[in-house]
Amino acid sequence: MNNYYPKSKVEIKGFTARYYDVLMDIITFGEYSSFIEKVIELMRISPLDRILDLGAGTGRNTCLMMKHLSKEGKLIGIDISQQMISQFRKKCTNFPNAKIIHARIDQSLPFTEEFDKVFISFVLHGFPQDVRKVIIKNVFKALKANGSFFILDYNEFSYKETPFYLKVPLKLIECPYAFDFIGRDWKQILANHNFGGFEEFLFFKDYVRLLEAKKMDDDKENRIRIAIPTNDGINIFQGMLGRAKEMFIYEIKRGMQCRLIEKRNNQFANTMQHLKTLDVYELLHDCAIIISSSIGKKGIKRLQERGMKLFFKKGNMQEALSDAIKEEKLQKNK
Repeated sequence: MNNYYPKSKVEIKGFTARYYDVLMDIITFGEYSSFIEKVIELMRISPLDRILDLGAGTGRNTCLMMKHLSKEGKLIGIDISQQMISQFRKKCTNFPNAKIIHARIDQSLPFTEEFDKVFISFVLHGFPQDVRKVIIKNVFKALKANGSFFILDYNEFSYKETPFYLKVPLKLIECPYAFDFIGRDWKQILANHNFGGFEEFLFFKDYVRLLEAKKMDDDKENRIRIAIPTNDGINIFQGMLGRAKEMFIYEIKRGMQCRLIEKRNNQFANTMQHLKTLDVYELLHDCAIIISSSIGKKGIKRLQERGMKLFFKKGNMQEALSDAIKEEKLQKNK
């Protein structure tokens, strides 16, 4: 196998390929099997799903996913290593609806809107950024509308602030591309490629993340995003907009039903009050409407100057959302 990216460590061969599963168990102190089982549970696989596994490796993860699929479901794995592919076929012998293809995931793939889910596990970090973007485009093309892209990989964190006992092993086992990967805003990168509806699950003291991203509709001009501050996910936050812990982002296509696409943590909840609306604007810059219980006078002016419509509501989020949409439609019809 050629090394297409010499600095990368995800192109596995030789001893590492032959004993990959054993090495993963050693590195994770025997926790890998239970960890990956939790991850796959979080993917909410349906019996009829069609799944694409990028960098499928030995088939260990595939076998766990196949337990959730019926005979009508299907999984296709892709890997560049013939040694890995050989192990995949042996492990997945009892699953005739699991196949593997010898191919590069950074090259054009023969799939168009075929899959409900695409999974990639500790592979994306091992490529240069321009190559990662090619892989993301391949995923978008392969997914059905509203399909889910699951990225199991390192979370975003500062290597400089990492404890010494983790910093040294990371330096020893990881490639330079990994340190670039952990410093990037992956939700924003995926949003730029028309993914949304983000949901994340953190592991190993938050250094590892399963990030789910939904394939969104290409018709951006006919979509409106609405932000609602909340602390419990049920009711609108009663205090000032910027002090809420989370912002729930809903999206509505004109004339169609609204749906939740993302939950954003408000890292500005404890910043200075006189600067808060500027921070909140950065957090909600892609939203056209904000539904809130309370916003200060200066905040109202600043948000309206940026073209945002404000609706002041209290209580249940869904009821307030429905009322605001009705009011917005009435205003447009006047």
